[in-house]
Amino acid sequence: MRERDAESKRLMRIERATGIERKELKIHLEKLVDAGYVTQINSDKKGRGGHPIVTYDILESGRSLRSDIGRWIDLGIRMEYYPDDFFYLPSDA
Repeated sequence: MRERDAESKRLMRIERATGIERKELKIHLEKLVDAGYVTQINSDKKGRGGHPIVTYDILESGRSLRSDIGRWIDLGIRMEYYPDDFFYLPSDA
């Protein structure tokens, strides 16, 4: 069996963690770019099917949002709305 490259593994991990397919994820990432939480970096490389490879970097406002979401999740766990392991992947253990 062919070994997957690191980028492919990362994308698969994002899909598993979010429950969102890549095509849907692209829509959400574009909205995050429009809102000013992440920045889009277009490379000259082409992926499978000849599609351009695009990477995203989180901006400071995105880091703040991520922290706020993390605190909200922690609050939900502390208030017992979710079990401790609800938001964790088996690979996070």
